[in-house]
Amino acid sequence: MAKVRYFSFGAGVAAFGAVVALISYYFLFSAPFAALGVACVILGSAAITLPESPVPSGAVRGVIHASVMNVEALLEEFDAREKGVYLPPKDGESVAYVPLASNPHLPSVASLVAAPRRLVSEADGVPVLMVVPPGSELVRASELSEASGLEDAIQYVLTEVTELCSSAKAVVAGDKLVVEMKGIKVKTEAAKYLVTMGSIPASIAASVAAAVLQKGVALVSEDAKGKDSTATFGVL
Repeated sequence: MAKVRYFSFGAGVAAFGAVVALISYYFLFSAPFAALGVACVILGSAAITLPESPVPSGAVRGVIHASVMNVEALLEEFDAREKGVYLPPKDGESVAYVPLASNPHLPSVASLVAAPRRLVSEADGVPVLMVVPPGSELVRASELSEASGLEDAIQYVLTEVTELCSSAKAVVAGDKLVVEMKGIKVKTEAAKYLVTMGSIPASIAASVAAAVLQKGVALVSEDAKGKDSTATFGVL
């Protein structure tokens, strides 16, 4: 669809420029307007040649998968089993913390934000593992902020930027966030990542939600059925 939009826009601008250039040169004898018409032809021609996507979605998914496998290696090394907490971006970078000890209460967001940014740290007396989820760079590249609508932002990143699923919906009710994803195109084979961080689309949705809401987002559960999945998060 993007290719069609670029082609239509480019063709229209080029045709307009050609008409302006001809009329200005042969009938109005105006060199400035003729130059403007030629410039429009060049702009339109350039738009026609634009690719459908600057980075192929398959390549994006490959990079995401590699990032997940790197995090999976860390989770395996530390035998992490608790649910992770996604934090809003700080200095342009989003991170998540995974508790390394069973605890009836999650560390507070304030303690996690204040925790030193190193591989293993401590928050509210609980050892935590810091990881950089794949959604971190996507949030930065998409320039998401509090001004972005939550559902629109999640839909945009999951269906347009990464094309990880065909549709996504998000609903916030009190301190709960429910993200419904349909037509998921990637399988999360990293067992530890799936348990602690959620599936790949759910993990990216959590990073987006933390950035837009400017709050901590913790995975509660995820229910997958075929190519559809519903993830529930706590908004801290």
